[in-house]
Amino acid sequence: MEGQNLEKRGLRKAKGAPRATRPRRTQEERSAETRRKLVEAAIRVSQESGYANLTISKVAQQAGLTNGAMQHHFSSRDELVLAVLDALYPFVDVPFEDIASRKLPVRERVNTFIDHMWQIYSRPEYLVIWDIAFGTRADPPLRAKLQAYQRELAARMRKQLSASFADVDLTPDGADQMLSLVMSCLRGFALWTVFGVERRRADLEQVKEIAYELILKFAAPRKK
Repeated sequence: MEGQNLEKRGLRKAKGAPRATRPRRTQEERSAETRRKLVEAAIRVSQESGYANLTISKVAQQAGLTNGAMQHHFSSRDELVLAVLDALYPFVDVPFEDIASRKLPVRERVNTFIDHMWQIYSRPEYLVIWDIAFGTRADPPLRAKLQAYQRELAARMRKQLSASFADVDLTPDGADQMLSLVMSCLRGFALWTVFGVERRRADLEQVKEIAYELILKFAAPRKK
């Protein structure tokens, strides 16, 4: 009985205790969260229905928001598509500075870089990029925006890749060839999953070996 009374008193005390309040989010934080939800909704719509069915109304419905809220954050479909690429493009998530700061041997650095790239390319949602690329063929203005976007990101990635191997004086041509090889192979591996073909680990290891050889080929002789 005494135990029950103590339990009740404890319960009343707990109920009467002041609740911890969460700090209120700023308008900027709420806006960023809404944009994130809309981009994720757009990715789901593209995965489930294809780029041709990526409309403002379908994305808003998928996100549980109104068309007005959607248009407040993305004034056009083109703007939404570019935001989707920002969320999915492999270049964005590669931790170049972290890889460089760890001072790994060249071979291990190459392996780490490619492993990070494959983690991104192997995501099921990455295929949305291909759907967008093919779907914009009949929309020259948007296609031109996507091509400019890709060129800008590729140039940035070449610069970051060169900086990651600055200790071996990797030339711009070397960074370009390594990047082109790795991206072409990993894109192909990702596309094969559409046909149910999973990449063997040995295939990825072969890409690493070739990339490593390119690093040595384009490095300054004294640094090999």
